[in-house]
Amino acid sequence: EFRRVLFRLFSFSGEFRHVHVRAEEKLELAKLATRVPIPIKEGMDEPSAKVNALLQAYISNLGLEGFALVADMTFVRQSAARLCRALFEVALKRGWAAAADKALTLCKMVERRLWPSQCPLRQFRGVPETIARKLEKKEIAWDRYYDLKPGDLAELVKLPKMGKTLHRLVHQIPRVELAAHVRPVSRGLLHVEVVVSPDFQFEAKVHDYAQIFHVIVEDVDGERILHHEPLRVSLDRADAEHVVELRVPVSDPPPPQYFLKVVSDRWLHSTACLPVSFRHLILPRKHAPHTELLDLQPLPVGAVGSPELAALFADVGPYFNPIQTQCFAALYESDESALVCAPGGAGRLVCADLAVLRHVVR
Repeated sequence: EFRRVLFRLFSFSGEFRHVHVRAEEKLELAKLATRVPIPIKEGMDEPSAKVNALLQAYISNLGLEGFALVADMTFVRQSAARLCRALFEVALKRGWAAAADKALTLCKMVERRLWPSQCPLRQFRGVPETIARKLEKKEIAWDRYYDLKPGDLAELVKLPKMGKTLHRLVHQIPRVELAAHVRPVSRGLLHVEVVVSPDFQFEAKVHDYAQIFHVIVEDVDGERILHHEPLRVSLDRADAEHVVELRVPVSDPPPPQYFLKVVSDRWLHSTACLPVSFRHLILPRKHAPHTELLDLQPLPVGAVGSPELAALFADVGPYFNPIQTQCFAALYESDESALVCAPGGAGRLVCADLAVLRHVVR
């Protein structure tokens, strides 16, 4: 359903406002509408339906007969990758997790001319159509292919000589292993250290010299993106662990878990997902309320102990102000750690001088 919405949204783009349905195209468009995988809601007299059908036909590698349709197909193809990327960026900026995931998948479908239901090995050039169809008929989950040996793959396609080739191709599709370590910074902020370990055969001819992944943290419902940043895996560090440090907001009380996803920018069926549980997470205590400013008798500067030391505070006047008076015992007469927070002009520098002077005097 979400994918159908994305195709409709794409077809309503202002880029295609000059696309019209010609009388001689209606018959072929009607036939095309019956061949595309996602049903088209609008009638074939609508330009948006034509754009929708042409985009699906392009992804499905369907042939066209009319010269005018071929020209419109070229225009749709040239705009498709850019518009789909724009949809993905909008979803990221708005923090829409499901929309961003589907939009990125649509980008890769357009670039690879491949539907997610088809065999992922179709992303490689040179894979025979007969082998791809045999694998699609097996209805085996893609994750299970990584556990199969060359002999098992050869048995699937009934071609002993293809076992090693298929095994190599399976392990060339980008795949990563994830580990995460979480520690709280405050009651509303978590520090997440993500360790991304590439687990695929990196080859320059197939992957160029770098691969881009999207590191995404989603909320417990998988509806909102809490953090996103790109990760670049280069050829020279293909076997190394990549450490990514994230700052993620957390509610109080914390949810049961977040979902950490690392998704390839270019390859279909290349997604790693790790649930990050907060079951044993201990958040810091809630901050105590601000210290009440007491109505104390102003402390004379001579309380520092000697006229020589008191002379250092000649600019203060004969007495410390109320904040300095209340902090005096903690800063000058104690070795305990202290945090003084006060508005500008409240005499915080004098408080710091008292703490330094305490150290010097000792």
